[in-house]
Amino acid sequence: MTKRKYNQKEVEQARRGRIYINREDARIFVRKSGLYAWTMNLGNPWSWVIMGLELLVVLLITGIFLN
Repeated sequence: MTKRKYNQKEVEQARRGRIYINREDARIFVRKSGLYAWTMNLGNPWSWVIMGLELLVVLLITGIFLN
């Protein structure tokens, strides 16, 4: 099965609150209905990689400044 990009109307229907999980949507960042609002598609494995890298950067920065 190939992944496809969902349109904005389909995203709004699939999104529950602030969390968007759709394994069939190929996008990592999905635009919300707001002007500059974006969210991550937690159904895409690359979004978890990005969040892990962000956490690693935060831990490294706090580790440097706290020592």
